[in-house]
Amino acid sequence: MNESVKHNTIQLLQELLEGERAGARLALDTFKETADEDQQMLLNQIHIGEAESCRRIRDCIKYLGGEPSLNIGEFYAKAMSIEDIVDRLYFIDRGQRWVINKLKKNLELITSDFVRKELGCVLQIHVLNSEAFNLKYT
Repeated sequence: MNESVKHNTIQLLQELLEGERAGARLALDTFKETADEDQQMLLNQIHIGEAESCRRIRDCIKYLGGEPSLNIGEFYAKAMSIEDIVDRLYFIDRGQRWVINKLKKNLELITSDFVRKELGCVLQIHVLNSEAFNLKYT
């Protein structure tokens, strides 16, 4: 993999990692704010998926020789400013769909088989989480 492609791939992965970290924290903190069992089940599923996605993306960054960012994406603060839990869940799903679109747009450009496989798993996690949200709220 040439250095330019590797650099661009690591940049993409860092952006995704910061978003996933925001999503994991958001799901956990929102879980604590609701007593609704259906919302808690959905948020738990999202949290587990976001945490797994963080791990997979961190592994990809390290595999490519990068140092994973420790930052939390701005998505967290934006979402936490939404007081109504259902409205926040809609915003969280927008985040899930953003990741889906970002991955679909970039997956074919990834030249590393390992990274492409890991991001394929991240994509599937987000598709399942978005589908779970849509079964309950649309």
